[in-house]
Amino acid sequence: MRRRSLLVAAATTGALSVLPKGAQATSEAAQSFPVLESLAMPVRAAENRQYSFTDKASAYFYGRTHQEKTDDWFYGWNVATKRIFQDYRLIHNGRPLQRAEANVVVSPHAITRDYGRVKETLRLFDGLTALHLDVETDLPGTLVFDFEGDIQGSGSGDKDGVWFQPKEAPTSWMLVAPVEPSSHAFAVNEILAIQTPSAGFFILLGPSKAEVRRSLSQLRRTYQSLTTARMARMEALVSGSRALDAGDPDRTKALLWMRLTADQLVMKQMGTGIYAGLPWFNDYWGRDTFISITGTLFVTGQYDVAADVFRSFAALQDRDPKSKTYGRIPNRARPDGVQYNTADGTPRFIITLADLVFRSGNDALAKELLPTVMRAIEGMLDHDLDESGLITHGDADTWMDAKEKGVRAFSPRGNRAIDIQVLWLEAIEVAINSTGLATTDPVLMTRALDAMGSISKGLAEKFVDKATGKLVDHLKPDGGPDLALRPNAFVALETISKVSYRDEIDLVSHMKQKLLWSRDLWKGLVYPWGVATLSQEDPEFHPYHEHWHYYHKDAAYHNGTVWPWLNGVAMTTLLRYGVQKEPWQLFENMNRQALREGAVGSLAECADALPVPGATWARRTGTFLQAWSNAEQLRVWHEEILGVRIRGGGTEVLIEPQLPKSVLNVSMNTPLKKGVLKGHWHRSNAHTWAFELQGADAVLLFSTDATGQDWVRWPIKAGQRVEIIEDQGRLKLTAYDHQNRVIGETISGLDKLVDGDRSLFEAQRQQQKAFESLRDEIFADLGFCEPRLQPNLKSLSVYHDPPLTY
Repeated sequence: MRRRSLLVAAATTGALSVLPKGAQATSEAAQSFPVLESLAMPVRAAENRQYSFTDKASAYFYGRTHQEKTDDWFYGWNVATKRIFQDYRLIHNGRPLQRAEANVVVSPHAITRDYGRVKETLRLFDGLTALHLDVETDLPGTLVFDFEGDIQGSGSGDKDGVWFQPKEAPTSWMLVAPVEPSSHAFAVNEILAIQTPSAGFFILLGPSKAEVRRSLSQLRRTYQSLTTARMARMEALVSGSRALDAGDPDRTKALLWMRLTADQLVMKQMGTGIYAGLPWFNDYWGRDTFISITGTLFVTGQYDVAADVFRSFAALQDRDPKSKTYGRIPNRARPDGVQYNTADGTPRFIITLADLVFRSGNDALAKELLPTVMRAIEGMLDHDLDESGLITHGDADTWMDAKEKGVRAFSPRGNRAIDIQVLWLEAIEVAINSTGLATTDPVLMTRALDAMGSISKGLAEKFVDKATGKLVDHLKPDGGPDLALRPNAFVALETISKVSYRDEIDLVSHMKQKLLWSRDLWKGLVYPWGVATLSQEDPEFHPYHEHWHYYHKDAAYHNGTVWPWLNGVAMTTLLRYGVQKEPWQLFENMNRQALREGAVGSLAECADALPVPGATWARRTGTFLQAWSNAEQLRVWHEEILGVRIRGGGTEVLIEPQLPKSVLNVSMNTPLKKGVLKGHWHRSNAHTWAFELQGADAVLLFSTDATGQDWVRWPIKAGQRVEIIEDQGRLKLTAYDHQNRVIGETISGLDKLVDGDRSLFEAQRQQQKAFESLRDEIFADLGFCEPRLQPNLKSLSVYHDPPLTY
């Protein structure tokens, strides 16, 4: 009998006995998860949205809510970078359950398809390579599980269920088994049929049949508690010490969803790391990880997990002194190999490690990883400096790394890019100045200090074009400047401004230059849907990411395509000047995407630079969930818009909010190393902020001044709270004890100066006013880059029919 005939026979026969009575589907009501439940997202059939779940170890499941047939290479269950199966279908009493007819709800922990009298829920478990397909129905009959696609291999039935050896993981065994053990389940060839009511199916993977059987036995005993534990972990990320109310239900929902989908990518595949993106970047990338780690782990106080990420990457460092990449942190780490072809992953490792130590006070981690930092700096000094002391690298060794057939760089930035110089300058500086990270080798210290001087000098002299005043994206091998307008300059603005300042330059003129650079970058690159990788005025501009009749998508990858992770540095730049309108609009646009478009609760990797003809908004492209896209949106909310930054090992909290005054009743809890800071922004309609500290003491510093010169400061004890009111440009802080009694007050500005230098204060006040006046003039009517398709673009000059392929 052929396979399909067997499937139909199993679905229609009455020969199967009913499973033991009293069997019930997993109950999630045993414990309440109010925030998690509030995030449940109904999805209409017309939307057919993507969704994904991981097991927090090495596996993920990816699908679409209403799709019957697989059409994506990575669809389905993927384990340790290997595809295991693509999809499944259920047949009840001979009738296939039609997803297009189902009411679908996607939650952070599960997807449920309700077909009326039958409801299926798909879940994963933390740290266990297994899926649970929970089926609820009051209808008696036969339920058949069958695979879609062919990568699961050929099946063979026995008393446990149906066994497979997946084509991409042929040494592993996959079992499809009934949740409730029963000799009455019917398994033959590639299908499994059970009687309903039932609790559905488990799909497990392991290195041997014996190991899978042990896992099945354990899972049958513990799956309900494992489900509850997984949901409790997620609930803890969005409630309690990490509670958030963003002042609007949709905004809150989007931010909490992104927090959970970002956390979904924190894995245990090769030690602890962060998947770069799903579906196809299910591995660790150095630069992506250390761009993502702040918004994913730091802002939620997951310092121990973050420390493990650094340890995992340190263990993979190139430690061969004879290697040209000696000291580098991996660019990409997969179970089948490690690559070191990145110039920016290593300095970002050092910068964010120093930041973690600064936030958490984990001096032991600094001491533990000091040899890693020393090797990294030593390797750079030995192999990557040119004759003038600038950092050199290959054409595709920056984050703009796309290559044609793995050989020719599509966006060559060799051999001295502006962002690489700045990142290494900052990395050396923070290593030298951070507790526990400063090298104890006097020779290496001297060399590092010399390198800082050389890089600073080179940035000042060679990365501002003398003829035009424009920033230089990179120096070519012959030393010539490349003046293409690219977003890498956002990373460099503050540093370039510092190293190029000379005593004889008027301070106002110097500030004006930095503001003009920022304005030109924003107007030239930032669309309402994100930051482009190249100006639309550039002859190399590619307007659409995937445009196969004209070019390979990798040709556009960094030559026009929008990358939402860059929104973070662009928004940060303007917010720190006190410019709120446009960054807030961009921020809200990304929240809408996460909530209403594409994968549920996720920001995509890329977008087209220009809308396709007839459209008013650009298409999302690339991966449906990208770690640094989510993480930078979250970082900006926590640290730039609400403005909360933890310093001094949790003993100092700096708050510089840039929340629009129209946004009311925002609250957020921030975990410290010890204790929690509970905050309220713009309470009611007054310009009021209130903060309460629980479980710890800390010094609180608060300012709304973009120049950072007008502060209120208070040493707040556990159980105390402070209220800050802005009145006529001054801040008044009132402190209360746990019984709500006033224990002190302080006022920013001139009133708090008793014996202080009033002339100095007045000079600072005038400088602040001059800055604000200049800023308002330069950023007046800023807006966004207006999409315009230039005629006769080089990228659209040759039409290919049939279209190009991979």
